[in-house]
Amino acid sequence: MIIKNVKIATKDGITEAEVQIEEDKIVKVKKDIPSLDKIIDGEGKLLLPGGVDNHVHIYKRYLRVPTSDTVEKSTLASAFGGTTTVIDFAFSDRSPNIDERISQFSTSYVNYTFHIFANDLTENLKRAFDMGFKSVKFMMVEYAGMKSNLLGLKRINDFVREKEGYIMIHAEDEELINTLAYNLKGAPKLHLLTRPEESELSAVIRILPIVSKGLIAHVSCGKTLDLLPENIKAEAVLHHLILSKEVYDRKDSYLYVTSPPVREPEELWKRIDKIFVIGTDHNWFDKEIKEEHQEFPDLVPGLPGVELRVPMIITEFIKRNLPLYNAIKLLSENPATLNNLNVGKIEEGYRADLVIYNFKEKWRVSVNNIHMADWTPYEGYEIIGKPETVIINGEMVIDKGELVSTPKGKLLK
Repeated sequence: MIIKNVKIATKDGITEAEVQIEEDKIVKVKKDIPSLDKIIDGEGKLLLPGGVDNHVHIYKRYLRVPTSDTVEKSTLASAFGGTTTVIDFAFSDRSPNIDERISQFSTSYVNYTFHIFANDLTENLKRAFDMGFKSVKFMMVEYAGMKSNLLGLKRINDFVREKEGYIMIHAEDEELINTLAYNLKGAPKLHLLTRPEESELSAVIRILPIVSKGLIAHVSCGKTLDLLPENIKAEAVLHHLILSKEVYDRKDSYLYVTSPPVREPEELWKRIDKIFVIGTDHNWFDKEIKEEHQEFPDLVPGLPGVELRVPMIITEFIKRNLPLYNAIKLLSENPATLNNLNVGKIEEGYRADLVIYNFKEKWRVSVNNIHMADWTPYEGYEIIGKPETVIINGEMVIDKGELVSTPKGKLLK
């Protein structure tokens, strides 16, 4: 297969190129590749490396309120949005463990891998690393019945450092949150007020002397980015870059609850050069589920986002006159590099996960033109361009906006 008549974004600008694919790999990237292979005409559009979402929660059944999706539904939405690899989560010492999650993702349209939830070093965590997984998710708040402390984090860090992995940290100060929330009930805005910026800052400061190589998940305030040394990277997620704390003044503010809450997106954009990856923290809850939990503290945090990450972030970079190549690094190359995955670049030897992106199409987000959930927090947002053709593992999955394949995603390590 050869993709002809496309443009590729590089650090030096936009260049014309052709890409030859054999089986599931890119074998040539140059101009005027002679061949009798099947030819895909890119019609002068932009060719992107498939997106890599470092942070999704798909088919999450282990919390009090399960998500509304299936693996097939969320990964189909991912493919339509130009994200060809998702990184979800498995537990080291409770269900669903890594074997169970691998089985659940057998119906995935996109490639996938997993971070491992752990609150201490155990034999099961060691086994996960022996299987080839190299990242741990450490929660600084109680999660799925797991409680954590810094001694457990230190033991994990000593092990992960030796194995050349990294620790992804949910950084919120649980004691501060519980103190501020003590005996409170009422409007969803209390979720924002009891999880102030200081909660994130305090948690980050506490882990800095412990973690050798880390990633702060879903950074929600700009001041956090100012604290981070070179060995601790920052992940931003879609909702923190788009939505502001004004959503908590809406009558339906319960729909927009996330942990940590959305705050001031411009404080993140001012420091976009300090962000290493952009994910989504995708949680597909249909509207009815959210409506059943409208009063603090009985709220359901999480927003659907995996389909919109690539087009919305590209749109923001265009509107803000930021280099398109930098958007691609945040959406594809950097998360792939962080997780040692052979994706995220249009170069020889890389996995053939590619997206033909049509910049001529402008459209507004509506629940009627996306493939996830029965509502969207981004209703009415105008997007520049759309993923039109999506190739995963060297096979076409979406052809000019139409699904042409069955679920064939692979486990990557």
